[in-house]
Order: sequence, then C-alpha cells, then structure tokens
Amino acid sequence: MRLNRLALLAAVLALLAPWAPAHAQKPQRAERPTYQVGDRWIRNDGVYELVRIEDDMYVFASGPGRQIHLGRDLAIGRVHFGERLGVFDPPPKLSWPLEVGKSGWGRVRWRGFNAPAGTMVSAIVAWKVEAMEPVQVAGTARDAFRVAFEVKWPARHGGSDGYRTWQLWYAPDAKQWVKGESEDLGFLRFAVVAIDQEGPAPLAVALQAPRDEERVAVPLIVLQGRATSGRGVARVTVSLNGAEIALPMPEAAEAAITLNVPLKLREGRNVVLVTAAEPGGATRQEARVVFYDKAVAAAPAAPPPVERPAPPPAPRVEPPKPEPVIAAAPPPPPLTVALTSPMDQLRVEQETIALAGLASGGRGVARVTVTLNGVEVKRVAEAQPLPALPVNLPLKLAEGTNTLVVTASDATGAVHQEVRTVVYEKIVPLSVEFRYPDDRAKVAQPTTVVVATVASSRGIASVSVTVNGAEVRMGDEVAIRDIRVAQRPKPEAAAGGPRKSITLTVPVTLAEGTNVIVVTATEPGGTARQAVRAVSYEKEVAAVVPAEPAAPPAHVRSQWAVVIGVGKYEASSIPTLRYSVADADAVYQTLIGPAGFKKDRVLLLTDKSERKPTLRNIKWALGTFLGRSAQKDDTVLIYYAGHGAPEVDTRGIERDGLAKYLIPSDADPDDLYSTALPMDEVQTIFGRIEAERVVVFLDACYSGAAGGRTFASKKTRAGAVDDMFLDRLTRSKGRAIITASRPSEVSIELPDLGHGIFTYYLVQGLRGAADLNRDGIVTLQELYEYLEQQVTQKSRAVGGNQHPVMKGELEGVLPLVKVGK
Repeated sequence: MRLNRLALLAAVLALLAPWAPAHAQKPQRAERPTYQVGDRWIRNDGVYELVRIEDDMYVFASGPGRQIHLGRDLAIGRVHFGERLGVFDPPPKLSWPLEVGKSGWGRVRWRGFNAPAGTMVSAIVAWKVEAMEPVQVAGTARDAFRVAFEVKWPARHGGSDGYRTWQLWYAPDAKQWVKGESEDLGFLRFAVVAIDQEGPAPLAVALQAPRDEERVAVPLIVLQGRATSGRGVARVTVSLNGAEIALPMPEAAEAAITLNVPLKLREGRNVVLVTAAEPGGATRQEARVVFYDKAVAAAPAAPPPVERPAPPPAPRVEPPKPEPVIAAAPPPPPLTVALTSPMDQLRVEQETIALAGLASGGRGVARVTVTLNGVEVKRVAEAQPLPALPVNLPLKLAEGTNTLVVTASDATGAVHQEVRTVVYEKIVPLSVEFRYPDDRAKVAQPTTVVVATVASSRGIASVSVTVNGAEVRMGDEVAIRDIRVAQRPKPEAAAGGPRKSITLTVPVTLAEGTNVIVVTATEPGGTARQAVRAVSYEKEVAAVVPAEPAAPPAHVRSQWAVVIGVGKYEASSIPTLRYSVADADAVYQTLIGPAGFKKDRVLLLTDKSERKPTLRNIKWALGTFLGRSAQKDDTVLIYYAGHGAPEVDTRGIERDGLAKYLIPSDADPDDLYSTALPMDEVQTIFGRIEAERVVVFLDACYSGAAGGRTFASKKTRAGAVDDMFLDRLTRSKGRAIITASRPSEVSIELPDLGHGIFTYYLVQGLRGAADLNRDGIVTLQELYEYLEQQVTQKSRAVGGNQHPVMKGELEGVLPLVKVGK
C-alpha cells in the first residue's frame, strides 16, 4: 500500500536522522560549475563528452547508445547504456553551494537498470554532504565533497520497502564528480582516471619592442610587452643597465600585465631586463640589448674660395721656440664583463653548466652579481675595489629557456651587464607509462578507457593501441584526439619537430575474460617501446529490482540539423563568398522558427558563430553531435553553403578522374586530401548517424570553373565532372542529397537576392512555398520539385544554367516541416 502523508514524513525524518552532525564542522563550500559543449569526463568506463544541452540537462555521451544526463545541479537524471536504462524523473535537486552538513530530499519516479522495460517507481531521494576528504584522481590526491544518496520506495503487496544507496565525490578543482560507489547500482560505480583540462598557463614574458640587438638613433624608446600567467602575475620589474625602474603594480595578482615603459638610453650599449613573478615566487625573465648611436650633426658647408691678388712677400721672421707639451693621462679602461662560458643561445642536454668569466675595469670592480631566471645565485662585494674579479661557479638550469645575467659595478657606481640565453633540453628516453587501467585489474563493464603517457626527447613519430591483437580504429573523434596530434603534429609543433610528450585517452571495448592491451610508441628513428596490461572483464550479475508496472513511454520523434556556411577562408588563394554565411543564417532561422526545430537540436557553424566551420568542427558536428544525438526514428537535415572543389583522383575510382571535396575555412588549396572533407567521407559520416532519415542540402559545386561556389587547386584543371560520387553516397537506406546544381554547373550567387539562388528558394520552400498540394506539410518530394522549377527559371533569367539534382530515395513520403494552411 502507498504511504500516507504522516508515514511519508516519518520515513523522511528517519532517513535524515542518522546523518545529523555529531559536532559542528568548519564550513567548506563549492560553487556549482557550468559546462560547455565539448567538455570531457574521462572515466574508467569511457570518455564522456558533452554533446548537447537540452531541456536544462547536460547530455554526456561515450559512443552510440551510451549517455548520461545530468541536471544543472549535477544530479543524475538518466543513464542509457545500450539496451539498459536508468531514470530519475525529475532529477534529485542538490542545493549549491555544497557545504559539509547540507542535506535535502525530494520525490521522484525512478527506474533501475534491471527493472522491466517501461516501469517506473514512485520514490523518495534524500542526500547529504557528509565530508570533505582526499580522493585519488589520476594518481593525485584531490579534496572532494562526499555526498551520500538514498532512494526509497514503499512496499507492495505486503513486502518490505525497497531502497538503494550510493555515494558521489565532487572535486571543486576538477569541477566534476570524480568517483562513485554503490553496492546495488552498477552505473553509479566509476572513477575519473584523467582530468581533461590543461593546467594553468605558465608564466611568460613577451616583448614586442625593442628588438634584441636593435640600434636606435634617439635616446628615448618605449618598452612594450606583456607578462601573463594562469596563476596570476604578482609583480613585474624593469631594469635598465642595472637600475630598476619603478612601475605601478596591482594590489592582487592579475592574469596579464601590459608593459608600456619609456626608457632613456645612454650612448652605446644598453641592457634591458624584465622580470615577472607569480604569487608562489616562480619567476621568468627576458632581456634585450639595445645600442644607442648618437646622431652627429653634419658640419655646415664651407663657402667657395674668393680669388684675391697675391700679397707681397713678408720679411723673414724667426719663429719662437715652442714650449714643451705635457701629454694628458689616458682614460682608465672601461668596466667590462668577459664571459668565456656559456656561449649565448647555447642548447645543452645536461642540467648543470659552468659559468666562467672575468669582470674588470680601470676604476676597479666593487661588486659582481649573478642572477638566473631573475633569482640571484651569487654576489661578490669587495670593500676595496679590485682591478678584476673572476666569475666562476656551477649553474643548475631549469628545463627550457634560461636567462643568465652577470652585473658588475665599479667604485663610481657605473654598471655593466652581460646576458646569456641557455636552453636546457632534458634527455628523456622513449617511454610508455600506463596511468589506467592497472595491470591485472578486474572490471565489471565491457567498455573502459586506456590512459597512457608517451614521452621522448627525440620526438614521437607514431602511437598505436591494440586490444587482444586488434588495433583500435583511428577514426573516432574523441577516442584518438591526442593520437591524431602525434601522427599529424599541429603547425606550431611541426616547426620544432615531432611532439615530445603525449597523453592518450582511448576508449576501448573488452571481451569477456582476460584482455591484453598494448600501447606501442615509436621515435622518428624507428626505436619502439611498448607497455602491456592484462585486464579481466567479468560480467556483472544483475540484481532484480521490484517495480510497479507502467505503460512504456513512447519515443517522441525529433528533428536534428547541422547548418554550415563558409564565406571567408584562411587561404588567400581561395575566393571569398559573399552570401554563403547569410544563406546559412537564413536556413538556421527558418529551421528554429517556422520549421519548428528545437534550437538546442540545430547546430550552426559559420564565420560569425562561436564554433567556426573548420575541418575538425565540421567532422565533430556531423559525425559526433548527430551520431550521438539522433535516434532511429528521428529526422536529420544537413545544410552546407560554401566552396566545393575537385582534385585529381589518385585512387582511380572516379570515372571523371576527379575526387570531390567540401572546403572548410582552414583548408589548404594545395593539399585538399588532408585539409578538406572528401565527399566519400560523407558516406562514413552517414554510417555514424543512427537516424533512418537523413537529408543533405549542398549549395556548392565541383566543376572548378570560375564564377560560382567552386575553385580548382593549382594542380587541377577544371573540366567535365560527373555525379557518380553522389550515387555512391546515397546507396544506404534512408539517405538523400539535393545539390544546388549539376556537377558540371556552377552554383550562382545574386546580389539582388542577397543569397545563392538555390538557398533563397530553399528557404522560401521550407517556409511554405513548396507546399504544392496545400495540405500544410512540406515533403521532401514537394521541396525538390519546387527547387528544380524555381532555381532553373531564375538562373536562366540571369544568363546562367543551374539545375538542382536529387539523389537517393526514402521509403514513403518524408514530411520535412509543418506550415500553416
């Protein structure tokens, strides 16, 4: 029987009573975090990426059919692992900020993983923040709040009440749940094995002016630059020829401090030193040597000589004898610092080097100071200045760039400085270190994640992961995010050679029993290293959870879309398109407006959007966002406005000899294979989308001819293009593509429309103009007939020749949008 109100209140009080604090604890707080699409949680059961935010819920996914829905309060609302489903409706409400001793409760309907399909139980969920304690996360102890939960439901048919308990740990510095424990609920047993966030940006000093070794003709210059740090910059000092210049400093550390400091130079050589410090004391130093060459005013030109008659010869007079001249004493030698070791810009592989040199001057050397990276390491002061002071001592370098400064002063206070830059590149032999899982670990889920660190001072050429001898496929966006960097270094890394350190986070699927996981890394020279782990997967025995019958909820068909518009390209040789961004905006506004698509289910990528239409973002939007969001009964629309381009088909499978590409904003026109999206890759993306109805609209062309949304790389000549590639793409069931033009035609943009012709009529059709039978529904077939008629007529009217093409078929009539009659 059901609990009455009095019994319900008693149950809640009994539930909370054991958690009453025995004594007051010092209050500790954690503010509620917020997340952005693309954030990742790397757990022992997979890599979960935030793929969307809908209905005030965060939706994290790890592969098809594997999702965790969290409320804004981080309470669990839904867990979907393949055919297994756990639901809390509504999610329990946590009260933020978290504080030790805080508690609460609420009513929910819930379903456990092992309950019969479609059944829900009326229940009470209570929670309490029990303590803050250290938790091991990725090998590091982090302070975390331990939050205890209990779900309890009334008995039926004279049985005992049912309940389940679990605990979650929230680490404020990681901003996520880092651990979960439960005896009964398997989906709440997990551990975070890596934190997918970079550490604070290191302390850095970047000087824009003056340049090192610069020569100037004026005594007054301006020092310009910035000091930055993820931990904050507490102090910046500037010195000129050993004299410190007072600067105003903020009361608290700031992420960046801008430098704009006037400097008055002395004639000849000047040394400028900028030293930045973090609150913890770490320092960073940059030096510049500037020469001031004093301008010498040109002497006035002598007047031309005037011819005059020669005077008569004067009588001879004996000159007086000259007075003896006493020569002036030469000036004393200037103050100098001569360093024989180390050489400037030296690169070493040992941590300790020798500093050797001599400070000397005609007026004597009173003091010598040695600083390394802004920290004084030696000072020698003489009561009576000496003609010379030797400078000899060992120096322990920091890894990376080191700034060494030797400052000498004489008896008059004159200062001379010498600066050396030394780069310490630590020798690191090739190594592969497993961080998760442990060797001989036993897991209860078939999916897990491999976390490993690969390092080598020689660089890393390649990395592979195998499970039971089968190599993990290198095509999943999330799984091999870091591996792809190793195989194709980023541009900034490429200049300095291969990456020297990589952290892998690779989701893998285990077979029942013992599994052998091998991570193999190679250096550019071919040297290889392996690390091996044996992991046992033992299937968890399901426990029966009693539940009351209820009608199974019917899946509501949803509509998903990705809208892409590329107008401006990073490569200057790719022509800019005037209206492709406006086209994408118009389609986007139509879908979330008259077409009735939910805004959080339509993703926009344009030059002006937060996510730019780069190759990586386009593949993520199509293969990851849609692949993890759209379900079998849903409808998916994909729209692309931008350049298409052909390139010579080296594989020989194209009848016209040309491979076709969609061109993202960061494409290299001379290397489309690795920087653009091949149309054959669209077939792979289709395979990742579970929805049985996918329609693609392409306002682009592939002829390579001038005048439309197409171009050809320098190595490709525009010519006859056929549409065999579209036939290949639409062989799969439930896939259709409508292109703006035939393969050999160009897709036209018109200023009087402010759009491409195809998109202009596509928008009009989706808004109702394509409802040919006036039944209030625009179907795919109606939309294509409308586009074919209107685009053809309009293109002819402006002297063009453009015919939309549709390939593929969907079973039955596909309604796209509902419009008013």
